[in-house]
Parts: sequence; C-alpha cells; structure tokens
Amino acid sequence: MTAIDGMAGLAALATTIAALELIWVRGALSDRGVFAWPVLRRELATAPRVIRGLADATFSYRGTLALLALQLAGGLALPWLQHPAPAWIAFGTTLLVAIRFRGSYNGGSDAMLLIVLLALGLARTAPGTDVAAAGLAYAAAQLVLSYVIAGIAKLGDPAWRDGSALAILTNLPHYRVPVRMRRLAARPMLVRVLAWAMLAFECTFPVALVHPTVCVIYLSIGAMFHLANALAFGLDRFLWTWLAAYPALIYWVERRA
Repeated sequence: MTAIDGMAGLAALATTIAALELIWVRGALSDRGVFAWPVLRRELATAPRVIRGLADATFSYRGTLALLALQLAGGLALPWLQHPAPAWIAFGTTLLVAIRFRGSYNGGSDAMLLIVLLALGLARTAPGTDVAAAGLAYAAAQLVLSYVIAGIAKLGDPAWRDGSALAILTNLPHYRVPVRMRRLAARPMLVRVLAWAMLAFECTFPVALVHPTVCVIYLSIGAMFHLANALAFGLDRFLWTWLAAYPALIYWVERRA
C-alpha cells in the first residue's frame, strides 16, 4: 500500500465521520437551531449582493444538508476511486463547512483534515510528480509542527507541568469522561507522570525524522495517545484525522533514509 492509499483510507474515515456528525445534529443547523443561517448571515450585511446570494444558497438549511451529503459522498469515494475528483470534493466541502462555522466546527481536526485532503488532491492530480511530493511534504511538516507547537505551548504552563491541567480537563462535564478515568486523574503523581510523558512526546517529536524505525515508534505512541483521547474525551475525529497524516511522514522519512 502506498502513502497515498493509506492517507486516502484514513481520510475517508475522518471525512465520513465529520459529515455524519453534522447530519446527526442537523436540527441545530435549521432556522430554529443554534447555528441558524439567518443569524449567521448578518455578518454579510455589507457584502456584495452576489456574495450574499451565493452564501444563502450554499449555507441555508437545505444547502448545508446538500453540502454535507456531498462531503459524505466524497469521503466514501476516497479509497475506491483513484481519480482526483473525490479528494477535491471532500476538500472543497470541508472548507465550505468550516466557512459556515467561521473557522471550524471541530477545532484542529478540521484544519488537519483540510491539510490531508489538500495533499491527497495534489497527489492524485499529478501522481509521481514534484507536485505530489510537495503535497505529502506539506502534510508531513504540518503533522510535526502540530505536535511540537502543542508541546511547547503546554510546557510554559505550570498547570501542565504539575499535571493539574489534565485533572481539570477530565472533570469538565461536557467531555463526559468515564468515571474510572476521572478516578485515575485524581491521583496527583499519576497525572504528573502522564503530563510529562505527553510533553516529552510532543516536544521531541522531530526526532521521528531521524530514522524510519524511530518514526514508527513515535507514530505508534501518537496513535495510542489519540486513541486514549478518543476513549476519554470523545475526540474520535482527532484520532482518524491525525492518523491520516501519518503515511505522509513515513513516506518522507523513508525517502530520506
């Protein structure tokens, strides 16, 4: 399996889940929902009439449902069709959904998904060329930076260094962390060890670039890290989206070896 095939399969899962989650809560997108377009469109009051018309057609309740259906179709087609169209459809619809929500609906996972889908679109549009390689390089670089920047940001916060930030997160009601995990997070020494393990992993992640074996070790730790977050905090989209970028890094590390 090539890096492109691996990215396509994992990106398909991430894109499909992203579309299905919004379809599931579609009532929130209706004109009576918390994300009602008639409310959001007020920000376009001074925009040209053409822009307002296009936005109304695209981001109305029916338009958004059609957009999500197209996103779902593009995601499902990614592993089966080598043509670049599914990748660009998935990329375009994911971007439009982010625009509707003024950035992203699900934070960093939407941003990383756009990066992966862009890399896929470029790779399938110009397979075997420098353009394809550049797309994979961009995804790999963003993956490395995502860990390093997160680690450096946490390192400067005393709450992360002593583990209390992790304990606070597990007790936030909207995450609905399982009781067993909350009990574990109530142990100061354990959360401190876990916090420093996470900081060490994130801050030293560029070491993964040294050798393919080291890269596999780091990515295995990363996969377990995201799986733990999915189980504890329900961050399932982060799991599949970040995993979708892993083949790009493996490709470049093996290419340099």
